[in-house]
Amino acid sequence: MRKLARETAFKVIYKSFFLDDNLEADEILEEEGISEQQDIDFVSKIIEEYKNNKDSIIQSIGSKSKSFSLDRIYKIDLAILCEAITEILYYKKTPYKIVINEAVEMAKKYSTEKSYAYVNGILKSVVEEGNVV
Repeated sequence: MRKLARETAFKVIYKSFFLDDNLEADEILEEEGISEQQDIDFVSKIIEEYKNNKDSIIQSIGSKSKSFSLDRIYKIDLAILCEAITEILYYKKTPYKIVINEAVEMAKKYSTEKSYAYVNGILKSVVEEGNVV
């Protein structure tokens, strides 16, 4: 199920913030019960693309965040944004509107009451700047 795989990729990215960029997904894949090869491949591809483009992704978030500097963004929101931007700009197989909607839902589920609006705004700015269709 793609939603669970997307959440798993977000969790791997979030975990990496605290473990010196360790982006090993195997343990989380098992914990989340992801066993379908298609979903394992999705998570692996998102993590690989995030690793390869991390600096650009973080820089993009920082440039779009008018309200907060990078060090003030909730780590959960930052991980959600990193996963979504990776999927929109580098995975490119999921329509950006679906990615944004799923990121907003993750923010509602895992973060603060107002985080979903912040996540939505940043992602819309990324899409507009990147001329994503």
